[in-house]
Amino acid sequence: MGGANDNVPAVETTWRLPHRDPEADGVLAERLGSSRVLAALLRNRGLDDPVAARAWVQPRLRDLSHPYEIADLERGAERLRKAIKDRERIVVYGDYDVDGMTGTVILMNFVHLAGGRCEFKIPNRLKEGYSFNDEAIEHFLAAEEPPGLVLTVDHGTSAVDGIAKLADAGVDVVVTDHHEPPAILPDRAHALINPRRKDDHSPFKSLCGAAVAYKLAWGTAEAFSGQRKLDPAFREFLLDAMGMVSLATVTDVVPLVGENRVLCFHGLRALPVSNNHGLKALLSASRLQRGIVRAAHVAFRIGPRINAAGRMGEAELAIELLTTPDPDRAKTLAKRLETANDRRRSLEKEMMREILALPEIKNHEPGRAICLGRRGWHPGVIGIVAARLVDRFSVPSLVVGLAGDKSRASARSVDGVNVKEVLDDVSEHLIAWGGHAGAAGATVDAQAFPALKIAFEDRASEVHAASGVVPSLDIDLELPFRAIRPELIEELERLAPHGEANPPAMFSTHGVEVAGKPQIIGGERGHLVFHARHDGRTFRAFAPGMRDQRELLRRPGVRVDLAYRLKFDSYADPGAIELEIAALRPSD
Repeated sequence: MGGANDNVPAVETTWRLPHRDPEADGVLAERLGSSRVLAALLRNRGLDDPVAARAWVQPRLRDLSHPYEIADLERGAERLRKAIKDRERIVVYGDYDVDGMTGTVILMNFVHLAGGRCEFKIPNRLKEGYSFNDEAIEHFLAAEEPPGLVLTVDHGTSAVDGIAKLADAGVDVVVTDHHEPPAILPDRAHALINPRRKDDHSPFKSLCGAAVAYKLAWGTAEAFSGQRKLDPAFREFLLDAMGMVSLATVTDVVPLVGENRVLCFHGLRALPVSNNHGLKALLSASRLQRGIVRAAHVAFRIGPRINAAGRMGEAELAIELLTTPDPDRAKTLAKRLETANDRRRSLEKEMMREILALPEIKNHEPGRAICLGRRGWHPGVIGIVAARLVDRFSVPSLVVGLAGDKSRASARSVDGVNVKEVLDDVSEHLIAWGGHAGAAGATVDAQAFPALKIAFEDRASEVHAASGVVPSLDIDLELPFRAIRPELIEELERLAPHGEANPPAMFSTHGVEVAGKPQIIGGERGHLVFHARHDGRTFRAFAPGMRDQRELLRRPGVRVDLAYRLKFDSYADPGAIELEIAALRPSD
């Protein structure tokens, strides 16, 4: 519960607490030299073993697996080394999201460092299709000097026909990707580097696309160095490029465990000291030029600025920003990305306002999947809006920007529903589609939309109901206010970086009193601020988007249960402890 009231039905949420074993918590705490709270949080994440728990709180670069463990990577690295050495024309062909663009920059900068000739291509999200579409193939083959080698980033595993056409024309393609492979793979690719291949035996399968590209750069650096010990220039480059990988790892919402945790942990630390002028300008525009960069900063400040370029059909701005050697040009480009992001926010807000006014949304049936389509909806924003609908209604959602026979569609999903498989099931109404369990995209003929709407809503609702998954909030630990100290918040930092599969610790406290009058701040967003009292201690509580809960908190003598995260206040009283409320309900 919680969230602004927009005359739409509320979605009830179940609070889930894990089974506690205080004795085991104590044993792990003693072995780690930590508090019992941290030990309990680690055990909640499946880290009962002290060695694994210590590796989690102290991620080490040595825990990254060697690039050549990924199938075809050594072959791809040798082909790239040869292309650089022979001064072949190399084109890096990336996707138009943060993952694709940062991976493109990593490979471009690596090729230039190694002395090669390199250009890039990113498809225009508003005009071209995904991966090796007809426009892309024509672009490569119609050039005065066709490339000798094309490197893909974040796509290509499904591009059987497109890669075959390039191979027939004498163009080698090395694919770097992380999407689920289809039954038929592009056997004409010179190398298909994807940890998710069924015949791949590398130890970690959940890398983002930029991380796979990074491993190709690492493997090629070894091919040049002739040994595992890299030349200093390559080593410095790879340490710096880890910052780019951290941006992609967070924004592509891959699980922040295993190698992703190592890459993100060290990559976030590389960002503030990066020599990349574009990153410096981005950090400055995001008001992060000093101090620590956290995963949340990437998710909500840096990532949206880069993504806005691709969403608004201007991906080349982001690539130029992250490759320019001119600091003044970088500042100019960062401002242009800011403008693009402002436009994106405005379009998103307008679309959500339109959607929430629709009768079918005002009268939405709980548990029923949502499929909406309108002419004029911007194809660069439909994915964000689909995600907003999932957040609000906790059901799979598909949003279509209707525009003739090449209408773009974007789907987002909930736990228990693989939306890519749902699209497979309704593919008779689609022209093309692809994606992951949680997010997918498609091309649709506008005339087929009415049938698609019925088919998607029926099938996704059926799968959702069969999954038995209900909206829930996972609580890590019940915590009395007397246990809340600055030292605890500092210790919780050892669990960072946070993201998919490693959310910030969530605590709950029952029977909390409300001290004083709750206040609404933030204009139409309707954030709620109040003071919470328990165990003789009082803390400021910030409840984003929960203005509709003020009347509950104003009842005389009311006591509530709070689910919250702990943080230091950065606005009202810097340095003071604040509870960031995720949910609240009346106490029994």
